[in-house]
Amino acid sequence: MHNSFFTVKLFSLALACSTVMFSISSHAALPVTVEPVTQAPLTSSLAVNGTLFGKKDVILTAGISGRVLYVAEPGQRANKGDVLVKMDTLPLELDQARQKEMLNRAQVNLKLHKQELHRLKRLAKSNSAAATQVDSVQNQHDLALSDIELAKIELRVIADQLDRATIRAPFSGIVSERHKRAGREVSRADELLNFVDIDNLEARLYVPVKYLHYLKQGITLPIQTGNLDTPLRAQATVTSVIPATDPRSQTVEVRAELGKYNPRTFAVGQLVDVTVPLQSKQAQMLINRDALIIRKQGVHIVKVGPDNKVMQVPVEVGKGEGSLVAITPTEANVLKVGDRIAVRGAERLTDGQEVDVQSLN
Repeated sequence: MHNSFFTVKLFSLALACSTVMFSISSHAALPVTVEPVTQAPLTSSLAVNGTLFGKKDVILTAGISGRVLYVAEPGQRANKGDVLVKMDTLPLELDQARQKEMLNRAQVNLKLHKQELHRLKRLAKSNSAAATQVDSVQNQHDLALSDIELAKIELRVIADQLDRATIRAPFSGIVSERHKRAGREVSRADELLNFVDIDNLEARLYVPVKYLHYLKQGITLPIQTGNLDTPLRAQATVTSVIPATDPRSQTVEVRAELGKYNPRTFAVGQLVDVTVPLQSKQAQMLINRDALIIRKQGVHIVKVGPDNKVMQVPVEVGKGEGSLVAITPTEANVLKVGDRIAVRGAERLTDGQEVDVQSLN
């Protein structure tokens, strides 16, 4: 009997101790890791493909009709002013010689008519010459003057054609393609060769029109190409944004100029990977995306007050970049920059519960 009573007492004491320990443990502060709310313009990036072009690339055409005597070879490097195309100028030289003789003839006629007009005017003063004779010679004199002016104009036209017969490099570059060979008869404006500017490259890329407000002149675009292990990197500066949208692709063209690089580094027509930075104009409230707690009724975060007691704050989630995400509290004045937000250990917390703030490792 005595043993049974002693056993019951021990059991009751153990049960009471376990109850007290459970109560203490159930009300102990839960450990959480916190990070502050920050504010900054949200930046992200858009990866697109671009193509390299020479800024002054040009297709050179025949300036006159005739036979081609010389066309530069593909791959030939030329400095500004070097001869790229020569045309046969013999027909033009013959026309020039003929027109010079026509000018001399007109000048001889003018001299004759000037003398005759001077003589008739003296006779007309003494009524020895009819007025009609004077008028006829005056007319011939004026026509000779006109013939001289026309001959001079024609000589200028021929001189211009002779100048066009020799095509020179408009800038320093390389012949990339030849369309006509020497000996061919060509017409004016026929394409003869492609001449590319390898010293001043620009990237042309197409960006979705919805990002148009992020694009402006002067921003820097990182460019990369080549092997992923050893990529070639460069920087390009946006020189123009063309706000004309392609109806099908809904993109706008952007042109960005590369700096000075070794011509062997990049090639005209090469595809490159371009990173377009997208930065919001206004600063936004940012938190670690791990702090978001998603429930059926919505998304909220847990704010830790100065007394280490928590409060749930419903938020609307915006765009993100890396580990950060933009948020907007659904209620005003409940969250400000610098407030501590629980990043880990907040899933089961309720309003007013006390927590043990842990340091970040």
